[in-house]
Amino acid sequence: MRRDGHKVDFMEKTFQLEIITPRHVAFKGEVVDFVAPGTDGSFEILKNHTSFVSSIAIGEIRVRRTDGSEIYYATSGGFVEVDKNRVTFLAESCEDVNQIDATRARGAYERALQRLEDRSSYDPEQARNALLRARNRIRVVEKHDLVDKRGHKRD
Repeated sequence: MRRDGHKVDFMEKTFQLEIITPRHVAFKGEVVDFVAPGTDGSFEILKNHTSFVSSIAIGEIRVRRTDGSEIYYATSGGFVEVDKNRVTFLAESCEDVNQIDATRARGAYERALQRLEDRSSYDPEQARNALLRARNRIRVVEKHDLVDKRGHKRD
């Protein structure tokens, strides 16, 4: 519904989106928009967007479906290609916010912190990236109010 009270027909404004990870197809279907954290800043894709390729940073993905509902994902990065109303996001990982185990993400965060402190046994760059991925997963879950600050699922 628009602010002026008129109903929006999303079907006129759709394009094809596919989110692919090494393990599975996270999403495939018609959407109204796609928002991603590009390495040079966040961007939004709408129907008839110009063709381009971009790298994606660790962050949050938003997908608006044709019924107006939104899906949020935590991603660890990847690449997106836009061409002729088809968007393909090749993601290192992409987790639906509703599927993220906040307790496990907090454990990964703590392990990454320990590895950063113990530089003799672990590659600092790998530990830093693991910390960023875990922090992103926690942030996305908390942002959408799915867990409390201690990592417990809300009812």
